[in-house]
Amino acid sequence: MPTVKAFIRTTAKNLNDVNVRFRYTDGRTVQLFHKSEILVRPDTFDVEKGCIKARVVFDNKRRKQIDKSISDRKELIKEMCIGVADKSVLTSKWLDETIDKKLHPEKYEVEPEIKTLFQFVDKFILHAPERKDKGTGRALSPKNIQQYNATKKRLKEFAQEIGKSDFEFNDLDQLFYDEFVSYLQKLGFTQNSVGKHIKVLKLMLNEATIQGYNLSRYYNSYHVFKEDIDTIYLDEAELQQLKGFDFANTPYLDRVRDWFLLLAWTGCRFSDLEKITKTDIKDGFITFRQQKTNAKVTIPLHPVVVEILEKYDYQMPVPVTNQRFNEYVKEVCRLAEINSVETMTRTVGGKLITEKFEKWEHVTSHTGRRSFCTNMYKRGLPTLMIMSISGHTTEKSFLKYIKVKQEEHAEMMAKKWKEIYK
Repeated sequence: MPTVKAFIRTTAKNLNDVNVRFRYTDGRTVQLFHKSEILVRPDTFDVEKGCIKARVVFDNKRRKQIDKSISDRKELIKEMCIGVADKSVLTSKWLDETIDKKLHPEKYEVEPEIKTLFQFVDKFILHAPERKDKGTGRALSPKNIQQYNATKKRLKEFAQEIGKSDFEFNDLDQLFYDEFVSYLQKLGFTQNSVGKHIKVLKLMLNEATIQGYNLSRYYNSYHVFKEDIDTIYLDEAELQQLKGFDFANTPYLDRVRDWFLLLAWTGCRFSDLEKITKTDIKDGFITFRQQKTNAKVTIPLHPVVVEILEKYDYQMPVPVTNQRFNEYVKEVCRLAEINSVETMTRTVGGKLITEKFEKWEHVTSHTGRRSFCTNMYKRGLPTLMIMSISGHTTEKSFLKYIKVKQEEHAEMMAKKWKEIYK
């Protein structure tokens, strides 16, 4: 008759928790061993009875849990082994695997066969939290995954628009690309927004190719749209104007104004500034690692930054979400009369359009970082020096932040000429 016995392996001096093991015996030919995840202290385990000793001091609830776990495992082992007709398959390895499948079936679920775009996109997004950023080696940010979901949404809406429920990988040819781009443009997306969706789609299809699902290479020819647009910055006079405005009657706007000035005089990203603590500020410098790039930066404290830090006892002002900040900072700049009329030319819906607006309407948290880079550049500081503060790793990416107008460039050159040709 088959029997199952619980036992432990340990030395007399060992008082650390050990795994409870099981021996299944059926006649002379079958003897299997199973090492369980159930842990016990050797001095509390009754080797003869295969349970916690009756006379040892032990938490009663825990005793019942362990004894029940051992009893249940014995019954499971019997159930697994007795039901096997061909005894030749019975091995200790087989027993371990069979029990693991019974206890953790989710580990052995077979993923559905992937044949279409949306089947793969679902898998891609499901496993996105496991992906690593190639630059930093860290897990992807929620912003990345949010963009993946946004592209998935647009692809599904596009499929519905043209009367399809899904796409075969071979469907994703030049015609598909042209129609998808036209669909995004009809929605009124800017050229850069269209480009972001194409970039994500190419990323997904490249991964599908690597994993062997996609054999089509049409996606290699997809063009990712990118357009430099006229973004704004606040010059030093406007920053001083903002600093001098009295927000005493609206404390939350006062904090937002101070937060923006910190961005504009440190060059920090919003996500980095909100994580800076008192311990990061020492001897006239702020030192921290940037969240996006993992680069370590050291920033000298500008007099405006020192004044704001003293106001808050060298803590950051109480933060709000980036989205809410971008709403409030427009109101801050409107009240402070940052209202010069600006012109922006960009491609929207596939058409080049030019818009006029008051500057406050387009101020965001990123305007602060852009203002820092541009104002320091206008001051004549070397590019590499500014990059060491802002944390930009390439001059190409840094120069995108410099928003000096053609007239300002001419004025800067004229000033230099006066210095050179006295």
